[in-house]
Amino acid sequence: MPTAPLMPLALMAALANEKTLIPRVRMAIAVVAQEVFLEDASTPGNPLRFSLARSVLSPTDLQAAAMMVGLVASPLFQAAAITANSSDPAVMAAAVTDEQLLNAVRVGWSAVAGVSPAQAAGAKETPIET
Repeated sequence: MPTAPLMPLALMAALANEKTLIPRVRMAIAVVAQEVFLEDASTPGNPLRFSLARSVLSPTDLQAAAMMVGLVASPLFQAAAITANSSDPAVMAAAVTDEQLLNAVRVGWSAVAGVSPAQAAGAKETPIET
């Protein structure tokens, strides 16, 4: 059974729209894209991961805003934000370190790229019989 979010949805929405966080997310996306370019081609899901990296190498505010929703919904990001002991989105955003933000982007990269959990784990996909 899924676990409940660590913060109310209204607070998650406010944090996802926090203006001070968008530039940091843009930079985190660009950094992780560079990391993906250096991955071994045998990395599970590499073609999709590489394609996403190429398409967001210079992320726009719209791309960063679109990724914000997924980032803020992740337990990793929420856990970092609630360490601020505040419900002010700007204060919560400031509580998230660069490394925590980068890790949240790294964790979500395969899913955003369209890599299935089985592919990400390195499992061979079973063809669907028709």
